Amino acid sequence: MSEHPTDGPSGTGGTGGTPTLFTGVQVFDGTGRDPFPAEVLVEGNRITAVAPSVPAARRSGARVVDGGGAATLIPGLVDSHTHLGFGSTTEHVSRRRDEPDEEKALLVAHAGRVLLDHGFTSAYSGGNRLPRTETAARKAFAEGWMPGPRFKAASWEGTAGMVEPGVYDFPGTDGRASDPRSVGRFVGEMADLGVDIVKLSLSGESAVVQGTSRIVQFTDEEVAAAAAVARERGVALTAHAHAAESIKMAVRHGIRAVYHCTFADEEALDLLQAARDRLFVAPTPGIIHANLHEAGSEPEPGMEVEATEKAVRQVVPELVRRGIRVVPGGDYGFPWNPVGRNARDLELFVDWFGFTPAETLRAATEHGGQVMGLGGELGLVREGYLADLVLVDGDPLDDIRILQDRDRLTAVMKDGKLHKAPA
Repeated sequence: MSEHPTDGPSGTGGTGGTPTLFTGVQVFDGTGRDPFPAEVLVEGNRITAVAPSVPAARRSGARVVDGGGAATLIPGLVDSHTHLGFGSTTEHVSRRRDEPDEEKALLVAHAGRVLLDHGFTSAYSGGNRLPRTETAARKAFAEGWMPGPRFKAASWEGTAGMVEPGVYDFPGTDGRASDPRSVGRFVGEMADLGVDIVKLSLSGESAVVQGTSRIVQFTDEEVAAAAAVARERGVALTAHAHAAESIKMAVRHGIRAVYHCTFADEEALDLLQAARDRLFVAPTPGIIHANLHEAGSEPEPGMEVEATEKAVRQVVPELVRRGIRVVPGGDYGFPWNPVGRNARDLELFVDWFGFTPAETLRAATEHGGQVMGLGGELGLVREGYLADLVLVDGDPLDDIRILQDRDRLTAVMKDGKLHKAPA
């Protein structure tokens, strides 16, 4: 890899009106088709040319990043279920979940930078106990004065009975009165904070409270109330949904991102298929793998970790067969599943679900851009698209695992600016 002189230090290329030209690269454009040799010109924050050779008049004065013929240029990766506020990255481990607000804000900012370092130029939040730390980070990342991905900020995770954030007792709906008004009010309050996403834990989580993944946590009337307020306030709803009935509830009420989808039955699969043009499923293999192999102790039977792995490995290929968009995002942020390992989901998509590397990268790029609400301008290497790009030393279609090696990511560009440039 080589880099020609620039008008500023690493991390500032592409600013000040100076174009950037990627040359000597194979382009994986995000559609899933085979890579092809091309030059890619970036002007401002957009890709303005993808051609065998950019004309001399257009390349004049451009900063040149040369891949030497063996590098692959891909769209920036998108994580569709990440937790910047859980406190742990590959550089810092925090086993607390109750940090004071000021520390939580710093942890979110730190995790955003680590995520961007690893080639993830966009992230769709899976929830945060302190949502304002995410809205603040979203602003800082977007304005460019702190390094981090394009970011959709989320609420804390609403649970049965709407207990305080961070308290997960998962009691189910038995023995309590349905309270649609309170659930609708929760969505409105989260919208008032400026979040993009309001998350509801429609099922429990056996890895947190044993035996609760198959238990529905909200009544149908409560989810209907949440959906009505979400439409009125212009926020998206996301569902934590393992149980089959919770998945059906999510689809019936227009929730656009369904996390886990583990124990889907035939009726749930049919509903998902009918709604495939408007929703996404993130099955989160990363946290399942981590719970099995990296949690530091053997999972207890009631945690259902092995049952979850078996079920998700069966259901995801069926989702794909039905044309449902399945996207990476593995609940990264826990101490045993830290931010920075996010690309492991791509390996698991291949090993567990039977995706080809090209299909996996399409899910993480083109479909990821659609998750972010930017379909048509994010997630492809195409003229007119936002310039979120990653230059990889080697061919990830030959070995998807190289994307887990930060040193193999020789350039990372977000919004036309080089966060990382070749040495």
